[in-house]
Amino acid sequence: MPEYLVLLKLNPTKLMETLGAIRNMDAQPVSGVDLLYSMNIFGSWDVGMWINAEESGQALDFVQKKMKGLNGVTEVYTLPTFPHGNGIKNGKTSEEQKHPLET
Repeated sequence: MPEYLVLLKLNPTKLMETLGAIRNMDAQPVSGVDLLYSMNIFGSWDVGMWINAEESGQALDFVQKKMKGLNGVTEVYTLPTFPHGNGIKNGKTSEEQKHPLET
């Protein structure tokens, strides 16, 4: 299932209200979309959200209906991403990930 990174800019005067609405969002805000987690970002963007969507149309539906209409959101930028799935975590192979005392 494709993953998407949704970046948000927020109105500073509505920051806490908007963050509260994002934190209280359903785990499945629209059909076919799973909200994996949200995070504060410091810099050009204020919030990042990772979502899974069965189809790109459902991700668009989430962005258009839920995020752009959310009071306090001033800008939305969505990036489709695809996990590598190559078995490497943090730059280590599965053998290197084992605890040194494990055999």
